Amino acid sequence: MEALLKLSSMGDIIHSLIVLPKLNRKIDFIVDGAFKEILDYHPLIENVVSLDLRKVKKEKLKILSEIKKLKNIKYETIYDLQGLLKSAIVGKITGKYLIGYENPREKIAALFYNKKVKSKKKYAVERYLELFEIEDEEYLKNHPKLLFYKDREFEFLSRNKKNVVFIIGATWDCKKVPDRIWIEIGQNLKENIIIPYANEKEKKSAFKIADNIGAYPVKLNLNDLKALIDKSDLLIGNDTGPSFIAWANNVKNIILYGCTYNNKILENKFSKSVEIQKGEINKRLDIMDKMDVKNIIRKVDEFK
Repeated sequence: MEALLKLSSMGDIIHSLIVLPKLNRKIDFIVDGAFKEILDYHPLIENVVSLDLRKVKKEKLKILSEIKKLKNIKYETIYDLQGLLKSAIVGKITGKYLIGYENPREKIAALFYNKKVKSKKKYAVERYLELFEIEDEEYLKNHPKLLFYKDREFEFLSRNKKNVVFIIGATWDCKKVPDRIWIEIGQNLKENIIIPYANEKEKKSAFKIADNIGAYPVKLNLNDLKALIDKSDLLIGNDTGPSFIAWANNVKNIILYGCTYNNKILENKFSKSVEIQKGEINKRLDIMDKMDVKNIIRKVDEFK
């Protein structure tokens, strides 16, 4: 038995799924329970092993039950796609043979690996393939569908206009485009716009934007969010996990970067980026108010 190990976060887990069609065999996936649902219905994932590591941060005593759970899991081979100390420890407990990067994100993680693979590539999706000693740029630009879901219909989708999803939230505030810019984008597009929200803060912004452009604010679970994006014509979103659902399923998308930059995916006929700066990741870099709407609309026009 073998397993992929990628605990977090949602976007990184989505990117890591790029390896599955290349492996073309069923395999288990070890993930933090907060992101388990993103893996549901995948035909190449045999079992999802869910750990509550995020809850351990808040409930310290929960670590005992998590350690017990880990000791009951045994794999012949585990591929650590995370490259952190915590993922390496999880891999060492649960696997006989642990494969990881020679140059992981946290250097100490390399001490736990039985086999180390050197990573030299720029983009995250390239590095995930490197762990399996695969290099295929053409595949990365023309990959198959990577996410799956239980189907459902949405009454607010239009048959006359293009359906455009705005992903307005993000974990870091410095990744969030201000509401006024979303309003300006919507006014330029004049399409059927849907704005999913996940919490009360996002709900307030979603309804404010919707009131100004006649959009649909909706709260969805993760399965339905996958379904909605898969049925849409275009996604415009901040650099955050849900935005990359569109990339995964070859739905046209434009990712907006401020305090981060695109070191994740290769641009192709479906995926484009608008970056304010390149080469720096800094939570204190609060520059999303400088996002150029005209540049975003130019990117939209490139899809036509």
